[in-house]
Amino acid sequence: GDVAAPQIAPAPGGLATVTCPSGGSITVAGSISGNVQALLDAAAADGVVLCGGGYRSPDAQIQLRMEHCGTSNYAIYEMPASQCSPPTAKPGTSMHEQGLAIDFTCDGGGTVSTGDRCWNWLVANAASYGLYNLPSEPWHWSTNGN
Repeated sequence: GDVAAPQIAPAPGGLATVTCPSGGSITVAGSISGNVQALLDAAAADGVVLCGGGYRSPDAQIQLRMEHCGTSNYAIYEMPASQCSPPTAKPGTSMHEQGLAIDFTCDGGGTVSTGDRCWNWLVANAASYGLYNLPSEPWHWSTNGN
């Protein structure tokens, strides 16, 4: 049967846009925008170019689940994230939907990978800006590590 999408808490402090030093921007919750901007600027000062994707609408989360998990109601709303490729949070459970997560890109290229210079910088510095890694996804950093 059909499963209704869960209700999403609004982004704390609304949505805000931070500027990537190399161009581009990331939309995040207003409550973390100052810290994220400071992180991006500090990384750039150290020669590490970060950007990426932050806020994701519930519809965009559903679309990602369809792409990564399948198109059935089970695949979209119930299947464990770990069974998707790549792992993708169920709609209503992604920190991206509240603007509290960022999928970082490295040096204008693809997503951050374990052991690359962007990853090493984030591991050494992100916690001081209130961001923590989801261990199964080296590119994914959020306010609670989920």
